[in-house]
Amino acid sequence: MRRIPLLCLGLALTSTALAQPRPTPEEPAEAAALPPDAPKTTLPEIDDPMLAPLPPAPHVVQSWQEALRQVRSQSTTLARSVAQVELASAQARQALARALPTLTGTAQIQRHLLTGEGVFFSSSGPQQGTIPDPQTTWGAGLALRVPVIAPRAWHDHGTAKRGARAAKLSREDAERRVIAGVADSIVSVVTAERVAEVSRVSLKSTLSTLDLNRRRARLGAASAVDVLRAEQEVSLTRAQVVSANEGVRRAREALGITLGHSVPWSVTPQIRLDQLATDASAVCKPVGNPDVRADVQAARARLEIAARNEKGVDWDYVPTVDLVSNLNYASEERFSANGKHVTWTIGGVLTWPLYDGGLRYGTRQSSAAQARLAQEDVTDARRAARVESAQAKRAVNFAKQNLAVSQRSREIARQSSRLSQIAFTAGQGSSFELVDASRRLREAEIDSAIKEFELVRAQIAALLALSSCDV
Repeated sequence: MRRIPLLCLGLALTSTALAQPRPTPEEPAEAAALPPDAPKTTLPEIDDPMLAPLPPAPHVVQSWQEALRQVRSQSTTLARSVAQVELASAQARQALARALPTLTGTAQIQRHLLTGEGVFFSSSGPQQGTIPDPQTTWGAGLALRVPVIAPRAWHDHGTAKRGARAAKLSREDAERRVIAGVADSIVSVVTAERVAEVSRVSLKSTLSTLDLNRRRARLGAASAVDVLRAEQEVSLTRAQVVSANEGVRRAREALGITLGHSVPWSVTPQIRLDQLATDASAVCKPVGNPDVRADVQAARARLEIAARNEKGVDWDYVPTVDLVSNLNYASEERFSANGKHVTWTIGGVLTWPLYDGGLRYGTRQSSAAQARLAQEDVTDARRAARVESAQAKRAVNFAKQNLAVSQRSREIARQSSRLSQIAFTAGQGSSFELVDASRRLREAEIDSAIKEFELVRAQIAALLALSSCDV
């Protein structure tokens, strides 16, 4: 009786180029992954619920451009950074208002509820009657105040403008981080789906092995130990499928959050991962030097603001001079200073705070401490940018080396699995060797798939580590 090989040597997902579209679940992955010299066999049909792929997410990313559109309209990180820029601009306008003239209009009306009898003066002379007369009076006025010498207001306006610039730099850094997060999430989803696909193909292979061992046991060609080993392998593979499926769900949820949604998002199989870096470079330009990255520049801008705040306390000791003018109208001429309805005054006000209970001294100490903290933030930002840049460049070479080693290990595992199958078919090998070789091949396939996407992730991270992005 001709023996049927026990294991499909072609676990899915060979080391194809990342530029090729990912295979859809309908494609026969086993046939595509068979080694050239593997024997062509027909395995019994396996029907198991865990072999079915996960259904697609409610939303699917079709392209990098679509992901950017979703981020622009839905990302709370970008919306928060834009709001911070608007807030800083509004604060700069508020600071400017303190150095500009102010015009205030007032109006008042009074009625005396308690009156008496007495003499009051009118245009016709003294008269006896109810006082005050009239009981109701009203007036209106305009007050103009023009700052002539306001050094603290001028200084604060300059500080506020620098705050607006710092907010814009922080927004640029937020855009860079958001783009990096989107690219990383897309790669994570593709990686998780590829690992899940490998796990399902492995489960199908182990189920075939279990079925054939049971057939052989019924014919007396295999022992109960062989069947038990196959069952153990199936249990292990099922656990890997469950874990891989949960990894896909979590990766889709993470992508949805990154895009600004509370529902999972998946990625179309036709997306080209090798184009992600190229697409990202369309909105991110390299800066070359870590010290000019947006987050480092924002930290320096905040340091400049803190230094100006410390210097601004000195202007509190300087007197201010304001030009004031008041135009008033009174309903009763006899109540005005010039005996007419309209009065107009002009003058100057000198304000010199001599003692404030130590407020300025405490403010100076607080501003000095804030400046020291800002200086440390600049140092940390520069260090982080330099280390991140160096690590990103090194990670690309590291990922390439890891991928080469993983691909070589996968080829060795394939050959070992093929030889184990041939030996077992010829009656020279044990079921333990066959199952162990199958497990090693499955692990090598998963590791190689992960290493491929780690290289893509490293290349994108290296691009964005020294870039200025504009979403």
